[in-house]
Amino acid sequence: MAELIKVNVNGIEVEVPYDTQLLQAIRLAGADVPTLCHNENIAPYGVCRLCSVEIDAGRKTRVVPSCVFTVRKPLAVRTDTERVKKHRKMLLNLLLARCPNEPVVQDLAAEYGVAAPHPRFEKHDDDCVLCGLCVQTCQNIVGVAALAFEGRGPTRRVVSPFDAENDVCIACGACAYICPTQCIDFSQETGKRYLRRWHREAELLVCEKSGKYWLPDAFVKVFEKRMGLDPATFKVSSDYR
Repeated sequence: MAELIKVNVNGIEVEVPYDTQLLQAIRLAGADVPTLCHNENIAPYGVCRLCSVEIDAGRKTRVVPSCVFTVRKPLAVRTDTERVKKHRKMLLNLLLARCPNEPVVQDLAAEYGVAAPHPRFEKHDDDCVLCGLCVQTCQNIVGVAALAFEGRGPTRRVVSPFDAENDVCIACGACAYICPTQCIDFSQETGKRYLRRWHREAELLVCEKSGKYWLPDAFVKVFEKRMGLDPATFKVSSDYR
């Protein structure tokens, strides 16, 4: 039986197996923290860091991103201290400066009292928060690596190779689903899918064995709800490969 470790979250104690993601322990205790780059189908990446919390492991407190921090010894966790709030406000200032018109960013900023980014931050008008979920999904779930990061710092962005149409892309639309700001333009018309952000227009990919369209299994039900697609027409990734 796996070793169980006690975690005290805002005064509520839970026990979780060794190496459990701290974010899971926090949610098990009934608490919640904001996230942008986290999705249960994707390995944690720790980009947005909005899920950061303050922990005390017996020596001194520190702020850690709960999605990539794992529980290996008893901890006391506080999810909404003044230190944590200040940390999140700083991050939301940066996000609001980059993506001022994105509703998900605006809502989070308003929740923490950030009406406008600090004047010292360079302003942009982007719609991508650089969470990397689309890149990870394409590489690790779909398995085709049609997307990647380009550049560094304020010029960093997600693009297809050479910012052009890439035949490796199968137009499955998984990147459109996983995007927290829904900034990836995805549509379906007469047996074709359009991913205009990646300059990609392609017919729906069909599994040779089943004759069904291909889509990663983790996303079938969500696509049914969002796009009005019938999951019975799709085949999961394991059958495609």
